[in-house]
Amino acid sequence: MSTRIGHDPRLVISIILVTMAMGMLDAISLVHLKIFAGYMTATVLLMAVHIATSETIVLSGFEAIGLYLVGALTGGRLVRRDRTVRLAVGDILLIVGSIVALTALEWAAQPPGCIYITLGMLAFAMGLQTSATRHAKVADMSLPAATMLLHGLAHNSTFAGGTNPGTRRRLAAISSLFVGAVIGTLTSSHSISIAIAMAAATILTAGALLHMRDHKLLARLDQITVH
Repeated sequence: MSTRIGHDPRLVISIILVTMAMGMLDAISLVHLKIFAGYMTATVLLMAVHIATSETIVLSGFEAIGLYLVGALTGGRLVRRDRTVRLAVGDILLIVGSIVALTALEWAAQPPGCIYITLGMLAFAMGLQTSATRHAKVADMSLPAATMLLHGLAHNSTFAGGTNPGTRRRLAAISSLFVGAVIGTLTSSHSISIAIAMAAATILTAGALLHMRDHKLLARLDQITVH
């Protein structure tokens, strides 16, 4: 089952859900941990700014990047198993959702070094998650970030001589990232553990969707993900 633009609709929907979860988690990590757990471009820039201003957040940046790389290495191994793309991505998302859920419990327990443990677990999970979205090979969505999505909207628009392929998919992903960040910010202002748990539930839903058997109701996803 594929869309007119050649993408498995369930993969597209799952990545849109993952994008929302990433918006939630990066908003939570920025507001409460002062660094991004998943958006490494911003993490590198924040580290540079903090070095230039003699602030102490640099160690957190190194931790986030290091654990993100470990997650990416692990994810690279997992996607190269003998599995279909849908199931390989689904497997990783279930692992990621479980790690994020454990992070919510860890934050609620508040062990010594809670902030660093939380950042490390989330960064590792986001490295894994990016391996999953890269393996899905959905155009502009190998990394759940707004830059390529916004560029694709303009670059492929009729104003630029294009035919607007994937417009709905891109708009849905941008909206989900924005909404996820709003939800993460507002929810974490009341309870960080609940906010992280909500992100975990979203990722687990995305992973479970990829393991579900075909059904006529799921076929309606094709209508959502075309152009």
